[in-house]
Amino acid sequence: MKKLSFYLLAFIISSTILFSSCGGTTENVEANDSTAIEQVQSNEFDILVKYLEENGDFINSKSVPAMIKSKEVHENIGNDKYLFVDLRKGNAFNKGHIEGADNIVAKDLLQYFENDIISTDYDKIVFICYSGQSASFATGVMRLLGYNNVYAMKFGMSSWNKQFAEGVWMKHISNDFSDKVETTSNAQAAAGAYPTISTGKTEAKDILRLRAKEVLGLSYKSLLVKAPELFENGSAYYINNYWPEGKYNEGHIPGAIRYQPKKSLGTATQLSTLPVDKKVVTYCFTGQHAGFVTAYLKIMGYDAYSLAYGANSFMNSTMKENGDGWHAFSEAAVHDFEFVVEDVEEEVEEEGDGGGCS
Repeated sequence: MKKLSFYLLAFIISSTILFSSCGGTTENVEANDSTAIEQVQSNEFDILVKYLEENGDFINSKSVPAMIKSKEVHENIGNDKYLFVDLRKGNAFNKGHIEGADNIVAKDLLQYFENDIISTDYDKIVFICYSGQSASFATGVMRLLGYNNVYAMKFGMSSWNKQFAEGVWMKHISNDFSDKVETTSNAQAAAGAYPTISTGKTEAKDILRLRAKEVLGLSYKSLLVKAPELFENGSAYYINNYWPEGKYNEGHIPGAIRYQPKKSLGTATQLSTLPVDKKVVTYCFTGQHAGFVTAYLKIMGYDAYSLAYGANSFMNSTMKENGDGWHAFSEAAVHDFEFVVEDVEEEVEEEGDGGGCS
């Protein structure tokens, strides 16, 4: 593939010189150039997906979702082998953060990892956000880049102390649509085309870095869809239910199509069944595993989104009744851990419905 791209570009240059010397028209040269460039761009997806699948295939591996609980973080405050990176906005960070945490917004993570720290000095680098969702998204991106010691803190600062949970998780769990779920199984779409990636690069690592930089610069709030939207306008989306089959059969969002977690999003499985001309919304139990999936799909060029707060946003009470394995959020997940407050003049902007860090 790399040789093909090189020869293709060499052909463009030589053809341009030959055509000009033989009196060819500028219009024909430009048309040839445009066609060749489109062919190179269409190869970028192939180059990137091949590289990722041959180097751990993170999204389809047992390593995902890469999360740790706040209890482990609390036990390792002061441990120089743990690095805590708080992705929240500065005013929220100043109102309360974990001792020793650095405040780095997602768009600055590449700069931070490449120039400010030596990532291999740490056993675990823990990303922390409001709810655990945007941290999972950022962790997914960095894992694809090869930073295999990066983790997201489960439920974010909401699990650290009640002060942080009240305006985030406790505010957004509901049972509003628990009686609107369906048990009908919906078939995956037919296999189709993959997205086109156009960075202008021909090396997989270069393509990946540019895609990662672009994706980390997005507002995570813009990548979230709320439960009412999916229940009222579900046909406008391709809804990926990322659950085991048994739980899917017990009840899912109408129209949702099940994809097997950790196994189904590869070129040898069902990745090609995701549409390139429709918004793909992935939902899991808490929105955190979906954050990893959305990061992968976004980097690969899909119009990808996550359901904010996952199934907890529409059937939390049902999940609690169903018991273990449903990952229902409750006050039991919230600790009473101490935190550091900085002097601040501004009021904290609430995370609101975003669940994100920017």
